Amino acid sequence: MRALDGIKVLDLTTIVSGPFAAAILADFGADVIKIEPPGGENARKFSSPDPSLMMGSLTPHIMNLQRNKRAMVLDLRNEQGLKIFSELVLWADIVLDNYRPGVTTRLKIDYASLKKINPKVIACSITGFGLTGPEKDRAALDATVQAYAGVMGMTGDPNGSPVRAGPLYGDLSAGMGGALAILAAVIGREKTGEGQHIDISMLDIQMALINYHATMQIMSGIPAPRTGNEMQLHVPYNSYQATDGWIFVAVTIDRHWDGLINKLKSMELPSAAKLCVHELEDGSLSEREARIASRDLINRNMSKIIAFCSKGHWVKELTEAGIPVAPVNTLGEAVEDSQVLSRNMIVSIEHPEGGSYKATGNPFKMSNSENEIFNPPPTLGQHTEQILAEVLNYSPEQIKMFYENEVVG
Repeated sequence: MRALDGIKVLDLTTIVSGPFAAAILADFGADVIKIEPPGGENARKFSSPDPSLMMGSLTPHIMNLQRNKRAMVLDLRNEQGLKIFSELVLWADIVLDNYRPGVTTRLKIDYASLKKINPKVIACSITGFGLTGPEKDRAALDATVQAYAGVMGMTGDPNGSPVRAGPLYGDLSAGMGGALAILAAVIGREKTGEGQHIDISMLDIQMALINYHATMQIMSGIPAPRTGNEMQLHVPYNSYQATDGWIFVAVTIDRHWDGLINKLKSMELPSAAKLCVHELEDGSLSEREARIASRDLINRNMSKIIAFCSKGHWVKELTEAGIPVAPVNTLGEAVEDSQVLSRNMIVSIEHPEGGSYKATGNPFKMSNSENEIFNPPPTLGQHTEQILAEVLNYSPEQIKMFYENEVVG
C-alpha cells in the first residue's frame, strides 16, 4: 500500500509548478485525474525542432510531470462540462490549479464555489505572486520570480551579470511547497472535518528559501553581494580546476580546514604545489574569521594546488580525509552516477504509444510505502471515457452525446 492510496485529486494545472505538485501526490499513490481543456494544456505544445527531444506525441514536460495520472479533456466553459466537473468535485479530496488570479472565479471553480459542492474539499492555488497583494495580477514565469525575489541579484560573478538557477527552481520549489501544504491540509481535515483553500505563491517560496540571507540583509542593511560560487561566511568555498575538470571544495568549520591542510601536507605534490601548501599552513588560518580575511590568499593557492592533479584523484583523497568535496559534474555525468542510480533516481517508464524512456525518480524514500511505481503518462484525453463511466457512472449513450457535443474529448 502506498502512502496516499485512496486520496483523490483533480489536477487543473499546466506546464511545471502545479503539475509537479500533483506528480508528487501521484507518485505516493493518489488517484490524480488530469483535466485539460480541448486541445490540451500548454506543455503538450512545447514541441521541439530537434526530434531527439520528443518521443511520439509527448513532450518532456508531459513525460516527466504527468506519470501516474489519468487524463481527460473537459470543456469547463461549457455548461454541461461544468456540471461534470461539479460531480468530480464531489468525488475529490483535492482540487489543484495554477491559473492566474481571477481565472477560477470567472470559470466558477473558485474555492467558494467548490466548497458549496463539497465542504470537505481542499483547494490549492499556485500563482506567481499570490492571490492577494498589490502585485498579485502580474504575469509570472520562473525566471521573473527569481529576479523579483532577489535570487538573481545575489547569484553570479561579482563583476558579471545576474544569473538565474539552471533548473526551473522557482516553479519546482513552488510545486513541492504546494504538495507539502496539501498534505498538511489533509491532516488538518482529519481533525476538523473541513477543507480549506491553500494559497501558494512562487514569490513567497523564494523568499522562504532565501532564509538566513534575508535575516542578514535586514539586520545589517548591507546589500547581499554576488559572490559567484563562494559564500560570505566560508573560505575555501569554491570550484577549482583540476587537470581534467573542476571540483568543488567547501570548508565551513575549523576541523575541516585542519583536515584539509594535514591532507595536503601528506600528499606527494610537485615542489610548486608544496610551496602553496606552506603558505596555507599559517596557524591563524585555523580560525574561520582569519580565513575570511585571507580569502584571496587561500583561493590563489588552492587554485594552484588543485591544478596539479585530476579531479578524480582530488575527490578520492579529500573524501577519505572527510573534507566536503565533489566533482563538478555535467548533467550527463550526474544522470549516470552510481549513487544517483543506486537510489533509483533515474527510472524507466513505459511510453503510452510504445517503447520506454528514462526519467527522474521519486526523491522521497519511505520504508513502509511502495512509492516506486511509475505508470505511463497519459496521452491527451486518454481516460476520458473511463472516468465518465467508472467514476461518474454515465451510460455509453450519455458519453457518446458528450463527445458529439464537444463537452469532452
